[in-house]
Amino acid sequence: MTTTTPTRKLKRVLRVRDGLAVTVGIVIGAGILGTPGLIAGYLGDPLVILAMWFFGGVVAGLSTLVLAEMAAALPEAGGKYVYARYAWGDTMGFVAGWSELIVTRGFSGASKAVLISAYGFRLVTGESAAPDGPWVGIVGVAVVLAYFTLHTRGLKTSTTFQNVTTAIKILIILAIAAVGIVGGSAAGASSSSMLVGEATAGLLGYALAYQSISFAYYGWEDAAKMSEEVVDPGRALPRILLGGAMAVMVLYLLMNVSFLAALTPAEMAGSELVAADATAAVFGGAAGTVVLVASLLILISSANVNFLGLPRVAYGLAQHGLAPKAVGEVDERGTPRNALVMISVWIGLLALTGSFEFLIRFMMTVAITVDTMVLLGYFKLRASMPELERPFRMPGHPVLPAITILLYIAILVILVSTQPQLAMGAGAMLAAMLVAGIVTTRRKAVRSTSSA
Repeated sequence: MTTTTPTRKLKRVLRVRDGLAVTVGIVIGAGILGTPGLIAGYLGDPLVILAMWFFGGVVAGLSTLVLAEMAAALPEAGGKYVYARYAWGDTMGFVAGWSELIVTRGFSGASKAVLISAYGFRLVTGESAAPDGPWVGIVGVAVVLAYFTLHTRGLKTSTTFQNVTTAIKILIILAIAAVGIVGGSAAGASSSSMLVGEATAGLLGYALAYQSISFAYYGWEDAAKMSEEVVDPGRALPRILLGGAMAVMVLYLLMNVSFLAALTPAEMAGSELVAADATAAVFGGAAGTVVLVASLLILISSANVNFLGLPRVAYGLAQHGLAPKAVGEVDERGTPRNALVMISVWIGLLALTGSFEFLIRFMMTVAITVDTMVLLGYFKLRASMPELERPFRMPGHPVLPAITILLYIAILVILVSTQPQLAMGAGAMLAAMLVAGIVTTRRKAVRSTSSA
């Protein structure tokens, strides 16, 4: 495999605390703020809601263990793209990397920009929902431009911003959880089922809920994209990945217990911001406004990491000839500037849709498919590269990683069987990426042969 060496390299400046801030920063945001109302409408029963959030945390934790071994052994910029490439070759590496750029992280960044815009409108107007029309998308584009400007200042500036906003975020999350748990009337716990309409029936309801929950947990692996900038990655990356995933699960369960202490699932269903509604139910409308402001701070921290991680994926692709050479160039501040421009334009275009639920459903169908392929690479790497130094090894090998992968396959089967049209759209996009990957890698091979 030939590589292209840019004039400047990424710098190893990130420590465990920075990686934890990145992990918690990107994971806790649009998911826990925007999806609880959707999930309550899908499931209806408070115990089932909590069980599904716990299940999502278990899947994320198991996935983290598998990925931690690969991340520690292959500490290169790009994250999951790197592991897919080493395990399955350049073509599948292309699919993994570009699916993150175009779909999973692109859609995620856009959904966060949309929520920031919607919550901003709610704060300014005092209405319970954002206005109809294009304005949410237009303001979302302005949000993207603000992040682009911040990240042109260099990695030190953007990670300092991330550390500060993540610390604020954790304090806010704990405060919101305490408000519901201490001041709530256990409304959700006393409600056995949905009281308005009906929860989405059967397997489809669980599938829709899991898509939203997996979106809320998504990003547990994002610090791995910055492996080339982590000090002592063999030791630090497993701590970052595992510590971040577990911290997020605990905070999410606390948040949902808090919501269900203040509201019934019927009252949660359809709410754009359950945290504000739950706080207002306990302390009144003014307190709900305070939480709305706090939620905006949480989203600002979360969206920031999309602009930290995605340029590093593009940089990693360019390093191996799977993206334009210009995308792999690093400026004098240590920022992959051209990659940052590319992803900012794409996220801005997606934000113009002003959508949220569709963005996350499509995104997670693609993401779970690609993640299944990446996690299967764990066994492939064990077989094809047994000599590879592995500072961290997956516990319970081979049973526990096999269970993790079987869970992914089962989830994928359920998603496809319950949402065939969405699955067809996601499949068509992945097929197009596969064709593009085949063409790109063949051209790369021809160039390598010609230069030999």
